[in-house]
Amino acid sequence: MGKINLIRADFRLIHGQVITKWLKECNAEKIVIINNELAKDSFLANIYTMAAPPGIKVEVTSIEESVKQWEENQFGSEKLLILFKTVKDIYEAQRLGFPIVELQIGGLGGGPGRTNVLNQISLDQTDAELLKEVQAKGTHVYLHVLPTEPKVELDAALSKMK
Repeated sequence: MGKINLIRADFRLIHGQVITKWLKECNAEKIVIINNELAKDSFLANIYTMAAPPGIKVEVTSIEESVKQWEENQFGSEKLLILFKTVKDIYEAQRLGFPIVELQIGGLGGGPGRTNVLNQISLDQTDAELLKEVQAKGTHVYLHVLPTEPKVELDAALSKMK
């Protein structure tokens, strides 16, 4: 039976911060990336798989498949780091039944219509509304870029949006 040690939203997915900080912090043995587009792109999925350190398994799966796999065998028996690329993916996975007790928002890039709410984390109005809905279903949602920095609760971050 797999055990979810961390669920993180980070548009960069597997990168230096995840590998050097969060993977060790959550003591995960396997990374599961949940994203429909990446699940269809074996070339990019393979790049992310190769970016993981030796001994760390990586699985790239679609939202629907992740819900099915969780129900069937909870992704095996390893300790898991679950990565989502977008807030929309998180919302959809939760809506379909993927268990999200706690959600760490770690990196959501900037752009037009987005407000920087903490370091490397920016939200647009759609992200904000979807995260409120995820939280309303009982999920503890917080922003946390690095383990050495303090967590910021979702409501505090949303107060920075106009």
